[in-house]
Amino acid sequence: MNAILVGSQKNDIGKTVISIRTAIELAGSGKKVLMMDLSSGKIKMSEYLKVNEDIIYDIVDVVKGTCTLDQGIIEINENLSLLPSPRVHGKINEINRELFVNLLNNIEGYDNIIIDADKLTSVYIDFSKIQNVITINNNDLSCIKEINSDKTISSKAANFIVAINKYDKKKADKGIMMKRKDIEKLTGTAAASLIEENIKYSDMQYEMLFDSNLLRTEINNIIKNII
Repeated sequence: MNAILVGSQKNDIGKTVISIRTAIELAGSGKKVLMMDLSSGKIKMSEYLKVNEDIIYDIVDVVKGTCTLDQGIIEINENLSLLPSPRVHGKINEINRELFVNLLNNIEGYDNIIIDADKLTSVYIDFSKIQNVITINNNDLSCIKEINSDKTISSKAANFIVAINKYDKKKADKGIMMKRKDIEKLTGTAAASLIEENIKYSDMQYEMLFDSNLLRTEINNIIKNII
C-alpha cells in the first residue's frame, strides 16, 4: 500500500483539487484508491465530489471505533473511494498520532491512499508510515522557506515531491515572484509539476474534476514522481 500525503503551508492553494485529480488519474489507470480527508479547509473532498449529503459516518468515527472502516467509506466509482472529513466543525481535531497510525495499519485492499491534510506540521502525522509527501505551494517569495521547512519536517517519509500551483509567470518574469529554476535551486528539489494561475482551476466543479484532459499532464508529472 502506497500512502501519499498532500499538504501545504498556504491556504486556498488548490491542495484538495490536486489531491482529488491525482486520485482520479491513479484510479483511471486501474489502481484501487482511497482518499482520506483530514483537511479542515473550507471546501471538503465530499463537497467537490457531491457526496456530502451521503455522509453517515466520517473518518473520526472510524478511528474512534464508532463504526467500521467499510461503514465510513463512500464509494465514488469502481476504483475510487472516500473516507470523508467530519461535517461538524472542530471534530477533526480529535485525531491523534496513535489513531492515525492505527487507521493506516488497518486499511487493506487499496493500492494507494491519498491523504488530504493541512500543514505537514499537523501533530497526528507519523511520517515513517508515509511513502510519498507532496507539498503544494505557489511562487511567492515565502515559498522557499516553506518548501525547505516541509522538506525537513517530512524527512522520515520515503519520498518528497514539490508541486507549484497558481504560478504567476508575469510576476516571475518581472522579478516580483520566484521563477521555477530559482525555486528548484534554492530548495534543492525539482518541481514535479507547475500549474499556472487560472480561474477555472480555482472554481473547479464536479464535471471538471472528472475531465480526463484537465491538468492531465501536470498531474501525471506528479504521479511519475510517486514511488
